[in-house]
Amino acid sequence: MNQNNEKIARHHVFILWALALAVWLLAPGLLPAQTNACALLKAADVAPLLGGTPTNTTTPKGMTCTWTGSNAKRKLIILTYEDRIPGSVMFMGARQGAGADGKKMVSDETGIGDKAFSVQESFGVIFIVLKQGRVLQLQYLTGGQATSQDVAALRPLMKKAVAAF
Repeated sequence: MNQNNEKIARHHVFILWALALAVWLLAPGLLPAQTNACALLKAADVAPLLGGTPTNTTTPKGMTCTWTGSNAKRKLIILTYEDRIPGSVMFMGARQGAGADGKKMVSDETGIGDKAFSVQESFGVIFIVLKQGRVLQLQYLTGGQATSQDVAALRPLMKKAVAAF
């Protein structure tokens, strides 16, 4: 085989791999369907964080649920994701990006899903969990800088949501 034919053959192999990867990433239903985010927790679960009798709203596909209560500064947002990108890749990217600026308190969390971490942000706490190849995120908006007490308050809810996920 001459060099020109080898280049063409390598080019064809590359194109086939690129097409296969595109189909794998973009095809719906390759991985298990995501859970309705609002079904993961009940009003009684989130009441201690939000006050009163919390209510929720969801997006049309059920992938985002926003809980609100009597404390207007506080919200709990639950996010699930379509299976377009492998969960392990999403989780790894989120974990690497979370502490990239060195300004946020990022902690690996044990005993929650397959892998988990929390981030203390200027607006509240974020928990991101990888469970069986799927990613679940809870954002607890506190109206100010998150504290270790906020992380501790959210941790049991995260465990409960992950168990239902």
